[in-house]
Amino acid sequence: MWRLFLWQIDQLRAYMFRHKSFREYLAGVELVRKVKRTSGHLDSLILGFGDDWWEEPIKFFLAQEDEETFDLFMEKLFDSPLSSAFTLKQQLLLQTIIEEAPEKKVDALCRKLLDPSNTSERQRVILDCLKAIGKPEALEALQQFKVKGLARNKDITDRSIEVFFALGGQKSESSEVNADYILIPGGSYICSVSNTEVQVGNLYVAKYPVTNKRYRSFIASLQHENPEHGSPVTPASLSSELNTLAEHESWGKEFHDYLKEGNDLASLFRSKYDEDRKFDGDDQPVVGITWYAARAYCLWLSMLEGETCRYRLPNEVEWEWAAGGRQGTTGKEVRKYPWPDEKGEPTSKLLNYDGNVGATTPVGSYPEGATPEGLYDMAGNVWEWTDSWWNEKTRLYRVLRGGSWDSHAEGCRSACRSNGTPGNRGNFVGFRPVFVP
Repeated sequence: MWRLFLWQIDQLRAYMFRHKSFREYLAGVELVRKVKRTSGHLDSLILGFGDDWWEEPIKFFLAQEDEETFDLFMEKLFDSPLSSAFTLKQQLLLQTIIEEAPEKKVDALCRKLLDPSNTSERQRVILDCLKAIGKPEALEALQQFKVKGLARNKDITDRSIEVFFALGGQKSESSEVNADYILIPGGSYICSVSNTEVQVGNLYVAKYPVTNKRYRSFIASLQHENPEHGSPVTPASLSSELNTLAEHESWGKEFHDYLKEGNDLASLFRSKYDEDRKFDGDDQPVVGITWYAARAYCLWLSMLEGETCRYRLPNEVEWEWAAGGRQGTTGKEVRKYPWPDEKGEPTSKLLNYDGNVGATTPVGSYPEGATPEGLYDMAGNVWEWTDSWWNEKTRLYRVLRGGSWDSHAEGCRSACRSNGTPGNRGNFVGFRPVFVP
């Protein structure tokens, strides 16, 4: 049988293949044998990925391997430099491999999708691979990709949404786990409070202040009315965590007493303006909630994901950095207002302020006033709770930042600060969580 594929070319029993496909098939078989001994042989395949000489052996190889080897191959491929700029030929080969591989896993691709150092090209190819593989196991990673705001541009955002629905993802009612977060890279700047240079780490910041609709999802979960998440977070488990945290000094001496004020957590944390038509629109920022309620919301959100310290309120140094960025001639001062300096002083096109509207407005209503990174409503609309004390010695008030719908222009500066007692329920105070990577 072998003679059907071989020609004898001399008296020394040297042979050549009648057709190169058989040679490539045997190369694939040999690769399978070698990789079973050590995965290091995959590196040779990665180096030759897209070369004519290696194309068929790679396809033959992966067509005979299991899902673990497929996953390892994908991990090594997207770890390699060539994945930052695949050629069209390499992309077509990748699609063919996915089509012909009998067993496939998406674990490595999901991990690579969530790598914040990805180029837009790598993100696009990974999304195309996940769509071609078609396994719903990738849905959680796609959800986190959106939550963390990792998409490099709008095209990638749109493509990730397309893949999410293609894999069977369902459109969900707004909840914070589906909210947009923007990565604000860390850096150093001259803090307006201390007038000293401070360092800020990487931080994901909510694109908008928390809305009434999102906050009501939290309240509903405390009433056992939120089956949407299917999470193990119950009023009892949240109450237990809150009481534990109440013993921590950073929550303040009065928090124990505060927890006893309500008959249940839902009543305790509900917005004071939940039924006020001026402030209760679904897309308006939630107001009339205490600092404690804002912290409890962040805790609840963290518990939904199984981590008790993931989401929190920003401290005022982080908030100022997110709002103002680095600006000025020294490169260490923040912008006067959140929007780029060339847009000038506050106007009714940039923010809701100075009582011009007479109430809060739906979040995102002033795109011209967004930060260069894409954070909305960092000036005006609502003052935002931070995790910082106004005075570390007295510890009576928490710092508020950003100004509100009723603030004058000066109160909406990136460096402006105000304060409130932790139990304050004003109709001009809201909050926005941050997410620590």
